[in-house]
Amino acid sequence: MLLRRGERKREYLKKIMAGVIVLAVLTVAGGVLAKEEEYNLGKIVITATKVRQYEAEVGSSLSVISFEELRKKGKKNIVEALQDVLGVIVTQSGSFGGQATIYLRGSKPGHTLIMINGIKVNDPMSPDRSFDLANLTTDDIEKIEIIRGPQSTLYGSDAMGGVINIITKKGGGRPKWKVSLENGSYNTFKGNINLSGSKRKFDYFLSSSFLDSKGISKAKEGLEEDAYKNISFSSWLRYHILKNVNLNFALHYTDAKVDIDDGAFDDDPNNVSWNENLFSKLEFTQKVNRGWDHKLVFSYVNICRKYQDEPDNIDSYDNTDSCYKGKRESIEWQHNFSLSRGSKVITGFEYEKEVGSSDGVWGGYSVKFDKRSVDTIGYYLQSHLKLKKYLFLTPGLRVDKHEMFGTKTTYKLSTVYIIPKTKTRFKANWGTGFKAPSLYQLYSSYGSPDLKPEESEGYDFGIQQAFFNGRLTFDLTYFQNNFKNLIDFVNFQEGYVNIGKVETKGVETGIVCNLTKDLTVNVNHTYLETRDKTTRQELLRRPKNKAFIGINWQISKKTHLSLNTTYIGKREDIKYVDWIPQRIDLKPYIKVDLSASHNLDKNFKIFGKVENLFNEEYEEVYGYATAGVSFYVGIEANF
Repeated sequence: MLLRRGERKREYLKKIMAGVIVLAVLTVAGGVLAKEEEYNLGKIVITATKVRQYEAEVGSSLSVISFEELRKKGKKNIVEALQDVLGVIVTQSGSFGGQATIYLRGSKPGHTLIMINGIKVNDPMSPDRSFDLANLTTDDIEKIEIIRGPQSTLYGSDAMGGVINIITKKGGGRPKWKVSLENGSYNTFKGNINLSGSKRKFDYFLSSSFLDSKGISKAKEGLEEDAYKNISFSSWLRYHILKNVNLNFALHYTDAKVDIDDGAFDDDPNNVSWNENLFSKLEFTQKVNRGWDHKLVFSYVNICRKYQDEPDNIDSYDNTDSCYKGKRESIEWQHNFSLSRGSKVITGFEYEKEVGSSDGVWGGYSVKFDKRSVDTIGYYLQSHLKLKKYLFLTPGLRVDKHEMFGTKTTYKLSTVYIIPKTKTRFKANWGTGFKAPSLYQLYSSYGSPDLKPEESEGYDFGIQQAFFNGRLTFDLTYFQNNFKNLIDFVNFQEGYVNIGKVETKGVETGIVCNLTKDLTVNVNHTYLETRDKTTRQELLRRPKNKAFIGINWQISKKTHLSLNTTYIGKREDIKYVDWIPQRIDLKPYIKVDLSASHNLDKNFKIFGKVENLFNEEYEEVYGYATAGVSFYVGIEANF
């Protein structure tokens, strides 16, 4: 056993070394081919440092999905948008509203902080404080920023594995309306209307969408269709009080109803869940002078989940009628100081209060959870130092004081070095993270107020190389994360305890090739190894290999075509035999999607998409169904 493990490790290292050697050769070639000494700094990002920064100047491993990419690929919701991203695995317990879970670089679902416009939206009443992504659509999205690796230094708890920040559109300019309608398979109808513009000192963006579908059976062997309805509304408002003083308000509301089944393979005609989410913030920003600006932010999150399942002809013992309510109120005051040579110092204070409660019955058993709350105060300090024109260093630390377990300090250090002549960019990161026990883990009948926070330490390093004047870009990153004190449920007697230890490591590879100005090929691959140090087993639902190939072709000024192929390798899941869990393998699969759009004129566009083009049969979660080949067509009007 030890020999085989050692051989696998040596083979793994050989692959890394081979990649480094090849990359070194290509770097030399890049130096020969380079004609200019300027370096493309890429897109502006916010989440990695909490201030606007060029992507290339940030050492953190990050991905940015723009609105244009979402539109060209025909991505209707956040789950679809994230499936193509390096280091991200998303699983859903049945298409059309089934619970969506994210694994970032192999970490647990509750280890990824989900934000909307900087508002932390992880569910306070989820047992692990994770967030269900299933009900977020892309209609109002400007971009999505994904930061991989520990980010607790800036964001505190829940950011051990990374951060996903969903940023919505802003208003401005003359008033503009956009209306889109879409229809397709499974009697699916989707509509969206939004309005944006400005009036004197007031900027605004308002968006509302509706989705209704008969859906498919969530259970793989089910017979009845599980319907899905989703109504959402979002707004972004800005009032210019003075020249450098603004008052911003952002709101996102979702009301979703989804028919669910009794679990893997088990049909149920009247098992229903409702999700009502409200995320809002009020933000005051002021630029005091050229070297100092600050913002004061008040955020409010309200998440309500309801479940109902009455006795029926399939199961006469069904008895569920429960409600889970979670709230988060927070205040943050952030100050940004600009130093000489483009360096910055970011410092801030954050207060957060979580409240949760539940009532009713689940399967006939009471789920009553009296209202409980917990407070956290955090202080953070980070510098983004420009040491030379193309050398950047970002150190940071944070101190959090939790009401139950006391003080926790986290650190982070990242660096970037760019060689313009060879179009080469080196990056490296090291950081620590923590996750506070959830309200359920602390106060439920299976919880304990003596639980310690979960902890992590992670690092990554990589290289990015551009060739042929930027027409080809190659990315290679190695990462490793170690988690300890993980909170696991042992049994009904012991409940939740700190016993878990996990290691995740792997290699992320990305290639972007602009074959012509109208034809782009995007390829990425994630190799992931996971290990539970207690059981010596691999973690569930995390494939060792995940790959993506995307082809975007601007056929003409009016017509665009996108072909996207995703490969998910073999991974393990759990099935229950006589209530005893057994590990099984889920087979690999390849899913191909084709989307196209055509501008009829400057105001009207038609678009269409074929999902699962070759009708691949696969499972993301054992026993739950996924949609077969599906067709959708729609029209968009702008005026």
